Amino acid sequence: MDIGAKLVNGGCRFTVWSPNAKEVHVIGEFNNWEKGENKLTKAEDGYWQGMVTNVQSNQKYKYLIISPDNKEYYKIDLAAKDTLHSGLHDLQDPGSNAGIILDPSYDWQSFTTPYFEDFIIYQLHIGSFAGFNDGIAVGNHTATIQDIETKLNYIKELGFNAIELLPIQEFRGDRSWGYNPSFFFAPESAYGAPEDYQRFVNKAHKHGLAVIFDVVFNHASNIDNPMWKFDVDSAVEKGIYLSHYETPWGLSPAFWKQQVKDFFLANARMYFEDYNADGLRFDATRYIEYNRGWHNDGWQFMQYLTHQLKQSCPDKYLIAEHLPDHDSIINNAGFNATWFVDSHHEFQRAASGHDPLNKLKNIIGKYFGDRRSYHQQWNLVKYLLGSHDDCGDDKNGETINKADWEQHRYFVEFFGGRDNWYARAKARVGWALNVAILGTPMMFMGEECHHWGYWHDTPDQYGDHRINWALADDPTGMPMRRMVKDANMVRRNNPALRSETLHITHENYHDNILAFKRWTPGGNNVVLVIVNMGDNNFGNHCYGVETGGQMGQWVQIFCSQDGQYGGWDDAGNAYYEPWTNDAGKIFINLPKWSVIMMKLKE
Repeated sequence: MDIGAKLVNGGCRFTVWSPNAKEVHVIGEFNNWEKGENKLTKAEDGYWQGMVTNVQSNQKYKYLIISPDNKEYYKIDLAAKDTLHSGLHDLQDPGSNAGIILDPSYDWQSFTTPYFEDFIIYQLHIGSFAGFNDGIAVGNHTATIQDIETKLNYIKELGFNAIELLPIQEFRGDRSWGYNPSFFFAPESAYGAPEDYQRFVNKAHKHGLAVIFDVVFNHASNIDNPMWKFDVDSAVEKGIYLSHYETPWGLSPAFWKQQVKDFFLANARMYFEDYNADGLRFDATRYIEYNRGWHNDGWQFMQYLTHQLKQSCPDKYLIAEHLPDHDSIINNAGFNATWFVDSHHEFQRAASGHDPLNKLKNIIGKYFGDRRSYHQQWNLVKYLLGSHDDCGDDKNGETINKADWEQHRYFVEFFGGRDNWYARAKARVGWALNVAILGTPMMFMGEECHHWGYWHDTPDQYGDHRINWALADDPTGMPMRRMVKDANMVRRNNPALRSETLHITHENYHDNILAFKRWTPGGNNVVLVIVNMGDNNFGNHCYGVETGGQMGQWVQIFCSQDGQYGGWDDAGNAYYEPWTNDAGKIFINLPKWSVIMMKLKE
């Protein structure tokens, strides 16, 4: 069934699942909120459906559900494409919260979703990405989606080609990270109206930026949860949509029911059909997997979801947050990619001197090579400097008292903060390596300018942790921004760095130096990446690095320790083009805590 309110042929078709109802009525502005005038007809599988004439876009509506014992329940449509807010108080009052009927059509700019191997993702949170030292006035410390439109050129100039938004579905309250969903189909009212989100996607596409939406299907909010007891069957304590399985954040849906599967499938499709999305990131899929019931419910739900989406939207990037990762989420559950959380934690350890080369080898090519369990390099999304979870702390920074690997901080904070040269150099290594290795690179907002402390969507007792735009332009932030842009462009301009190839050519455990080669089939583009994770500088072109048998002349295309990035002049190999010698080596300058990329000349 095509659930929700659909404007068709001069009227509106309403469809709702309420298998235990005696009667279902639609009430709204179009009928003076009067019961009885627009009664739905019971259809198959517990759905109710009916046409109502003289309905216009932007009118408010609700359902009045009558139980077998003639009790009345006022409910907001769970599939409403917009609501006034997330609150569920006094729903019998016409002036309270309600669903809003929408015409989702939009005149879209022509745009082609990038090939999966081409994605370079910038992750951001709408509410905190504007309004702090940028001249944009925001209410209640919360930016809107229109405010974020002003930042699109900033993201484009950094060399990214995709934006991943933290969840935008209607959540409880006006400030949140977004992982407490109330209404799954309605966008967060504090950020804007549905047409504002459509315009944002359209403008992003005009800037050459794909848009990935973050969806939360593993649970519903514990507060302002309209799924709670949606139907009238008193024997179903929690309601027809919900299971008895408790995640850490709320009840999990009843994934074994076909109607629940189809509810979430319709929600996922909405992002592609109504918002022209280029991909979806599915939150905490382990908590869908764990909801197995008697019939492996959660796993079968994910298989059903990905199969149907791939049939209708084969070019859209479906990303699971499957932590810890396992290839079954790709090879069995059917997602295109999964987050690889070890990429961040292992790089933290490597940068701290904990067995750095073996940690790097885990990050660079884990699950690839001779014993492949992931078949495409874009099956893993890697974020060496951290995601929102790693950079964010919503409890007044309390994780500072935990072990190093459990703290939620921006990467530079682990090594002395943005004023520490070594911390900045290690952050440069992290992103340069991120774009050079197998996997889809992803950066969380603020890492590109060495943001301080930790991220939160509002000020707390230790200050304002929203994105501080004064840092983006200061003498510390600008060099990192230049490096991020140039590193991203190196990846975009060298198909070898987006290929399925990787061969480690050089391992020096004494000095913590590793090199690997990447190339395109046919060898038209070959890039040698050298990583120095130690404190030793090698000048006068004295360091010999194996090329993996690759003969020829090489030219430097990137050095993370260039002066313009915060290193020093002549740190790398500008204007120096070495040839591979008979021993299979090239001799180069190799600065401390650096990534050097050399390209084989044609």
